[in-house]
Amino acid sequence: MRTWHLHNWIKQILTSVVLLGYVCGLTSCDAVYEDQSGCAINYRVAFRFVKNVLQADAFGSQVTTVHLNIYDKGGRLVYSKSEARNVSEINDYFMEVEVVPGKYDLLAWCEGESLAPDAVRFGLGDGAAMSGFGATLPLSGSGAALSSSSDIHKLFHGMSADVDFPEAWGMTTVGPVYLTRDTNHLSVLLQNVDGRPLDASQFTFEITGHNNRLNWLNEVMPESDEFVYTPWSVEQTYSSFDRPEGRGTMEDPEIPAGVLAEFTTSRLMAGMPQRLTVRLKSTGEEVLSIPLIKYLLLVKGKYNKIDGDQNYLDCYDDFTMMFFIGEGMTWVKTRIYINGWRVVPPQDVDM
Repeated sequence: MRTWHLHNWIKQILTSVVLLGYVCGLTSCDAVYEDQSGCAINYRVAFRFVKNVLQADAFGSQVTTVHLNIYDKGGRLVYSKSEARNVSEINDYFMEVEVVPGKYDLLAWCEGESLAPDAVRFGLGDGAAMSGFGATLPLSGSGAALSSSSDIHKLFHGMSADVDFPEAWGMTTVGPVYLTRDTNHLSVLLQNVDGRPLDASQFTFEITGHNNRLNWLNEVMPESDEFVYTPWSVEQTYSSFDRPEGRGTMEDPEIPAGVLAEFTTSRLMAGMPQRLTVRLKSTGEEVLSIPLIKYLLLVKGKYNKIDGDQNYLDCYDDFTMMFFIGEGMTWVKTRIYINGWRVVPPQDVDM
Protein backbone atom coordinates (compact mmCIF):
# COMPACT_ATOMS: atom_id res chain seq x y z
CA MET A 1 0.00 0.00 0.00
CA ARG A 2 2.76 2.40 0.89
CA THR A 3 4.48 1.80 -2.43
CA TRP A 4 1.27 2.53 -4.35
CA HIS A 5 0.67 5.77 -2.41
CA LEU A 6 4.27 6.84 -2.93
CA HIS A 7 4.00 6.19 -6.66
CA ASN A 8 0.84 8.28 -6.98
CA TRP A 9 2.31 11.04 -4.85
CA ILE A 10 5.30 11.32 -7.19
CA LYS A 11 3.02 11.37 -10.27
CA GLN A 12 0.97 14.20 -8.77
CA ILE A 13 4.08 16.24 -8.05
CA LEU A 14 5.44 15.77 -11.60
CA THR A 15 2.08 16.66 -13.15
CA SER A 16 1.88 19.81 -11.03
CA VAL A 17 5.40 20.87 -12.06
CA VAL A 18 4.61 20.40 -15.76
CA LEU A 19 1.34 22.34 -15.49
CA LEU A 20 3.03 25.11 -13.53
CA GLY A 21 5.76 25.38 -16.16
CA TYR A 22 3.18 25.49 -18.95
CA VAL A 23 1.17 28.22 -17.20
CA CYS A 24 4.31 30.22 -16.45
CA GLY A 25 5.38 29.82 -20.07
CA LEU A 26 2.05 31.13 -21.32
CA THR A 27 2.16 34.01 -18.88
CA SER A 28 5.77 34.81 -19.85
CA CYS A 29 5.02 34.64 -23.58
CA ASP A 30 1.93 36.83 -23.21
CA ALA A 31 3.85 39.36 -21.17
CA VAL A 32 6.85 39.42 -23.47
CA TYR A 33 4.76 39.46 -26.65
CA GLU A 34 3.40 42.84 -25.66
CA ASP A 35 6.89 44.39 -25.94
CA GLN A 36 7.71 42.58 -29.22
CA SER A 37 10.45 40.26 -27.92
CA GLY A 38 10.89 36.81 -26.44
CA CYS A 39 7.93 34.78 -27.71
CA ALA A 40 7.09 37.27 -30.48
CA ILE A 41 8.13 36.47 -34.04
CA ASN A 42 10.87 38.94 -34.98
CA TYR A 43 13.37 39.06 -37.84
CA ARG A 44 16.63 40.77 -38.62
CA VAL A 45 18.52 40.72 -41.93
CA ALA A 46 22.30 40.34 -41.97
CA PHE A 47 24.55 42.13 -44.49
CA ARG A 48 28.12 41.31 -45.50
CA PHE A 49 30.68 42.88 -47.87
CA VAL A 50 33.30 40.22 -48.60
CA LYS A 51 33.58 40.72 -52.37
CA ASN A 52 36.85 42.63 -52.21
CA VAL A 53 40.50 42.01 -52.92
CA LEU A 54 41.14 40.89 -49.32
CA GLN A 55 38.18 38.48 -49.37
CA ALA A 56 37.30 39.67 -45.85
CA ASP A 57 34.20 41.38 -44.52
CA ALA A 58 34.61 45.16 -44.81
CA PHE A 59 30.98 46.20 -44.30
CA GLY A 60 31.67 48.17 -41.12
CA SER A 61 34.26 50.50 -42.66
CA GLN A 62 32.55 50.95 -46.04
CA VAL A 63 28.77 51.22 -45.69
CA THR A 64 26.95 54.16 -44.09
CA THR A 65 23.39 53.75 -45.44
CA VAL A 66 21.30 50.67 -46.20
CA HIS A 67 18.15 50.73 -48.36
CA LEU A 68 16.32 47.40 -48.23
CA ASN A 69 13.18 46.33 -50.11
CA ILE A 70 11.43 43.02 -49.44
CA TYR A 71 9.21 41.48 -52.14
CA ASP A 72 6.83 38.54 -51.99
CA LYS A 73 7.02 35.74 -54.54
CA GLY A 74 4.57 37.61 -56.74
CA GLY A 75 7.03 40.51 -57.00
CA ARG A 76 4.96 42.82 -54.79
CA LEU A 77 6.72 45.16 -52.37
CA VAL A 78 5.77 44.16 -48.82
CA TYR A 79 8.34 46.07 -46.77
CA SER A 80 10.86 48.88 -47.27
CA LYS A 81 13.35 50.41 -44.88
CA SER A 82 16.35 52.73 -44.98
CA GLU A 83 18.81 53.02 -42.13
CA ALA A 84 21.92 55.14 -41.60
CA ARG A 85 24.90 54.02 -39.57
CA ASN A 86 28.36 55.26 -38.64
CA VAL A 87 31.44 53.58 -40.03
CA SER A 88 33.10 51.27 -37.53
CA GLU A 89 35.45 48.32 -37.22
CA ILE A 90 32.46 46.10 -36.41
CA ASN A 91 31.18 44.24 -39.45
CA ASP A 92 28.21 42.40 -37.93
CA TYR A 93 25.37 44.63 -39.09
CA PHE A 94 21.71 43.59 -38.85
CA MET A 95 18.56 45.44 -39.90
CA GLU A 96 15.37 44.57 -38.03
CA VAL A 97 12.36 44.13 -40.32
CA GLU A 98 8.66 43.46 -39.86
CA VAL A 99 7.08 40.86 -42.18
CA VAL A 100 4.86 37.83 -41.68
CA PRO A 101 6.47 34.39 -42.00
CA GLY A 102 7.05 33.23 -45.57
CA LYS A 103 9.57 33.29 -48.42
CA TYR A 104 10.72 36.61 -49.86
CA ASP A 105 13.22 38.18 -52.24
CA LEU A 106 15.52 40.79 -50.70
CA LEU A 107 16.94 43.64 -52.78
CA ALA A 108 19.29 46.24 -51.30
CA TRP A 109 21.23 49.28 -52.41
CA CYS A 110 23.80 50.52 -49.90
CA GLU A 111 25.91 53.67 -49.84
CA GLY A 112 29.20 54.85 -48.42
CA GLU A 113 30.36 58.42 -47.99
CA SER A 114 32.93 60.19 -50.15
CA LEU A 115 35.31 62.73 -48.61
CA ALA A 116 34.89 65.07 -51.58
CA PRO A 117 32.48 67.91 -50.74
CA ASP A 118 30.87 67.98 -54.21
CA ALA A 119 30.51 64.21 -54.67
CA VAL A 120 27.29 63.02 -56.33
CA ARG A 121 24.98 60.12 -55.43
CA PHE A 122 23.25 57.54 -57.53
CA GLY A 123 19.51 58.06 -57.65
CA LEU A 124 17.39 55.02 -56.75
CA GLY A 125 14.11 53.99 -58.37
CA ASP A 126 10.85 53.98 -56.40
CA GLY A 127 11.04 50.20 -55.95
CA ALA A 128 7.30 49.58 -56.06
CA ALA A 129 8.28 46.66 -58.31
CA MET A 130 11.65 44.90 -58.25
CA SER A 131 12.28 45.91 -61.84
CA GLY A 132 11.93 49.56 -60.82
CA PHE A 133 14.49 49.41 -58.02
CA GLY A 134 17.56 50.37 -60.04
CA ALA A 135 20.25 53.03 -59.67
CA THR A 136 21.15 55.94 -61.97
CA LEU A 137 24.28 58.08 -61.93
CA PRO A 138 23.40 61.75 -62.58
CA LEU A 139 25.28 63.35 -65.48
CA SER A 140 26.17 66.91 -66.36
CA GLY A 141 25.56 68.58 -69.71
CA SER A 142 23.21 67.51 -72.46
CA GLY A 143 23.14 65.76 -75.82
CA ALA A 144 26.58 64.70 -77.02
CA ALA A 145 28.25 66.64 -74.18
CA LEU A 146 27.12 64.44 -71.27
CA SER A 147 29.79 63.88 -68.64
CA SER A 148 30.52 62.77 -65.11
CA SER A 149 33.22 64.93 -63.58
CA SER A 150 32.62 64.56 -59.83
CA ASP A 151 33.61 62.02 -57.25
CA ILE A 152 30.78 59.56 -56.54
CA HIS A 153 29.56 58.33 -53.19
CA LYS A 154 30.14 54.59 -52.90
CA LEU A 155 27.33 52.36 -54.14
CA PHE A 156 26.75 48.69 -53.30
CA HIS A 157 24.19 46.22 -54.61
CA GLY A 158 22.90 43.13 -52.83
CA MET A 159 20.20 40.58 -53.60
CA SER A 160 19.03 37.33 -52.01
CA ALA A 161 16.20 35.26 -53.50
CA ASP A 162 13.84 32.78 -51.82
CA VAL A 163 14.87 33.77 -48.32
CA ASP A 164 12.91 31.82 -45.69
CA PHE A 165 11.41 33.78 -42.81
CA PRO A 166 10.38 30.88 -40.55
CA GLU A 167 7.47 30.88 -38.12
CA ALA A 168 9.60 30.73 -34.99
CA TRP A 169 9.34 32.56 -31.67
CA GLY A 170 12.03 35.08 -30.79
CA MET A 171 14.53 36.90 -33.00
CA THR A 172 15.52 35.05 -36.19
CA THR A 173 18.48 36.17 -38.30
CA VAL A 174 18.03 35.70 -42.05
CA GLY A 175 20.45 36.20 -44.91
CA PRO A 176 23.10 37.40 -45.15
CA VAL A 177 22.71 39.69 -48.14
CA TYR A 178 26.12 39.80 -49.83
CA LEU A 179 27.12 43.13 -51.41
CA THR A 180 28.96 44.04 -54.61
CA ARG A 181 30.61 47.45 -54.82
CA ASP A 182 29.58 49.34 -57.97
CA THR A 183 31.85 52.39 -57.78
CA ASN A 184 35.52 52.39 -58.76
CA HIS A 185 38.35 54.78 -58.04
CA LEU A 186 40.92 55.08 -60.84
CA SER A 187 44.23 56.96 -60.58
CA VAL A 188 46.07 57.74 -63.83
CA LEU A 189 49.66 58.88 -63.38
CA LEU A 190 51.86 60.36 -66.14
CA GLN A 191 55.62 60.67 -65.70
CA ASN A 192 58.36 61.92 -67.98
CA VAL A 193 60.72 59.08 -68.78
CA ASP A 194 63.76 61.34 -68.29
CA GLY A 195 62.55 62.59 -64.92
CA ARG A 196 61.81 66.17 -65.95
CA PRO A 197 58.57 67.63 -64.55
CA LEU A 198 55.34 67.52 -66.52
CA ASP A 199 52.86 70.38 -66.37
CA ALA A 200 49.38 69.23 -65.32
CA SER A 201 47.76 71.99 -67.35
CA GLN A 202 49.15 70.48 -70.58
CA PHE A 203 46.85 67.44 -70.58
CA THR A 204 43.20 66.45 -70.74
CA PHE A 205 41.94 63.06 -69.57
CA GLU A 206 38.71 61.17 -70.28
CA ILE A 207 37.17 57.71 -70.07
CA THR A 208 34.26 56.82 -72.31
CA GLY A 209 31.20 55.60 -70.45
CA HIS A 210 27.98 53.79 -71.16
CA ASN A 211 27.23 52.50 -67.66
CA ASN A 212 25.33 55.17 -65.72
CA ARG A 213 22.15 53.08 -65.35
CA LEU A 214 22.12 49.83 -63.32
CA ASN A 215 19.04 47.64 -63.09
CA TRP A 216 17.74 45.64 -60.13
CA LEU A 217 19.98 42.70 -61.10
CA ASN A 218 23.03 45.01 -61.03
CA GLU A 219 23.40 44.85 -64.81
CA VAL A 220 24.23 47.86 -66.97
CA MET A 221 21.03 48.79 -68.78
CA PRO A 222 21.14 49.02 -72.59
CA GLU A 223 19.46 52.42 -72.43
CA SER A 224 22.36 53.88 -70.46
CA ASP A 225 23.63 57.19 -71.84
CA GLU A 226 26.82 57.61 -73.84
CA PHE A 227 29.03 60.04 -71.96
CA VAL A 228 32.58 60.63 -70.76
CA TYR A 229 34.13 60.53 -67.32
CA THR A 230 36.52 63.40 -66.70
CA PRO A 231 38.79 63.64 -63.65
CA TRP A 232 37.48 65.21 -60.45
CA SER A 233 41.09 65.98 -59.54
CA VAL A 234 44.19 66.71 -61.66
CA GLU A 235 47.33 67.71 -59.82
CA GLN A 236 51.10 67.73 -59.86
CA THR A 237 52.53 64.76 -57.99
CA TYR A 238 55.89 63.25 -57.18
CA SER A 239 56.36 59.51 -57.44
CA SER A 240 59.15 56.98 -57.73
CA PHE A 241 59.69 55.15 -61.02
CA ASP A 242 60.11 51.85 -59.23
CA ARG A 243 57.50 52.44 -56.54
CA PRO A 244 54.37 53.93 -58.15
CA GLU A 245 52.80 54.45 -54.75
CA GLY A 246 55.78 56.45 -53.46
CA ARG A 247 55.42 60.18 -52.87
CA GLY A 248 58.07 62.79 -52.20
CA THR A 249 58.99 66.43 -52.71
CA MET A 250 60.45 68.41 -55.60
CA GLU A 251 63.76 68.59 -53.72
CA ASP A 252 64.16 64.80 -53.88
CA PRO A 253 66.08 63.98 -57.10
CA GLU A 254 65.07 60.30 -56.86
CA ILE A 255 61.39 61.16 -57.14
CA PRO A 256 60.45 62.82 -60.43
CA ALA A 257 57.42 65.02 -60.95
CA GLY A 258 54.34 63.69 -62.68
CA VAL A 259 50.67 64.42 -63.27
CA LEU A 260 47.96 62.57 -61.36
CA ALA A 261 44.34 62.43 -62.59
CA GLU A 262 41.67 60.81 -60.42
CA PHE A 263 38.36 59.39 -61.67
CA THR A 264 35.41 57.68 -60.03
CA THR A 265 33.26 55.49 -62.26
CA SER A 266 30.16 53.35 -62.13
CA ARG A 267 30.49 49.56 -62.25
CA LEU A 268 33.15 48.39 -64.69
CA MET A 269 31.93 45.52 -66.89
CA ALA A 270 34.23 42.90 -68.40
CA GLY A 271 32.56 42.98 -71.81
CA MET A 272 32.14 46.73 -72.12
CA PRO A 273 34.39 48.73 -74.49
CA GLN A 274 35.67 51.74 -72.53
CA ARG A 275 38.68 53.80 -73.58
CA LEU A 276 41.03 55.88 -71.51
CA THR A 277 42.38 58.77 -73.57
CA VAL A 278 44.96 61.44 -72.70
CA ARG A 279 45.42 64.41 -75.05
CA LEU A 280 47.54 67.51 -75.28
CA LYS A 281 45.26 70.37 -74.38
CA SER A 282 46.90 72.80 -76.79
CA THR A 283 46.39 70.72 -79.96
CA GLY A 284 43.95 67.93 -79.03
CA GLU A 285 46.53 65.40 -80.18
CA GLU A 286 46.32 62.00 -78.49
CA VAL A 287 49.16 61.14 -76.14
CA LEU A 288 47.66 57.71 -75.43
CA SER A 289 44.36 55.93 -76.00
CA ILE A 290 43.85 52.40 -74.64
CA PRO A 291 41.03 49.91 -74.06
CA LEU A 292 40.63 50.43 -70.32
CA ILE A 293 39.10 47.10 -69.32
CA LYS A 294 41.61 45.01 -71.29
CA TYR A 295 44.49 46.84 -69.62
CA LEU A 296 43.07 46.50 -66.11
CA LEU A 297 42.69 42.77 -66.69
CA LEU A 298 46.39 42.41 -67.63
CA VAL A 299 47.27 42.02 -63.94
CA LYS A 300 44.31 39.84 -62.92
CA GLY A 301 46.65 36.84 -62.74
CA LYS A 302 48.54 38.51 -59.88
CA TYR A 303 45.51 37.91 -57.68
CA ASN A 304 45.11 34.14 -57.99
CA LYS A 305 42.43 33.91 -55.30
CA ILE A 306 40.01 35.89 -57.50
CA ASP A 307 38.45 33.90 -60.33
CA GLY A 308 36.84 35.41 -63.44
CA ASP A 309 37.18 38.75 -65.19
CA GLN A 310 34.02 40.31 -63.80
CA ASN A 311 34.74 39.08 -60.29
CA TYR A 312 38.18 40.69 -60.45
CA LEU A 313 36.76 44.02 -61.66
CA ASP A 314 34.21 43.93 -58.82
CA CYS A 315 36.72 42.93 -56.14
CA TYR A 316 39.48 45.39 -57.03
CA ASP A 317 37.80 48.79 -56.78
CA ASP A 318 40.87 51.06 -56.50
CA PHE A 319 42.98 50.93 -59.65
CA THR A 320 46.26 52.73 -60.40
CA MET A 321 47.79 53.09 -63.87
CA MET A 322 51.18 54.68 -64.50
CA PHE A 323 52.33 55.69 -67.99
CA PHE A 324 55.66 57.15 -69.09
CA ILE A 325 56.02 60.00 -71.58
CA GLY A 326 59.06 60.19 -73.84
CA GLU A 327 60.48 62.62 -76.35
CA GLY A 328 57.90 64.65 -78.26
CA MET A 329 55.20 63.84 -75.73
CA THR A 330 54.93 60.27 -77.00
CA TRP A 331 53.89 57.36 -74.82
CA VAL A 332 56.59 54.77 -74.03
CA LYS A 333 54.43 51.67 -74.43
CA THR A 334 56.92 49.17 -73.01
CA ARG A 335 56.94 50.69 -69.54
CA ILE A 336 53.58 50.56 -67.75
CA TYR A 337 52.55 49.97 -64.16
CA ILE A 338 49.07 48.75 -63.27
CA ASN A 339 48.21 48.43 -59.58
CA GLY A 340 51.95 48.59 -58.90
CA TRP A 341 52.81 45.74 -61.29
CA ARG A 342 55.06 46.40 -64.25
CA VAL A 343 53.50 44.97 -67.42
CA VAL A 344 54.17 44.91 -71.14
CA PRO A 345 50.95 44.81 -73.19
CA PRO A 346 50.77 41.75 -75.46
CA GLN A 347 50.60 42.38 -79.19
CA ASP A 348 46.95 41.30 -79.40
CA VAL A 349 45.81 44.05 -76.98
CA ASP A 350 44.48 46.96 -78.98
CA MET A 351 46.35 50.17 -78.40
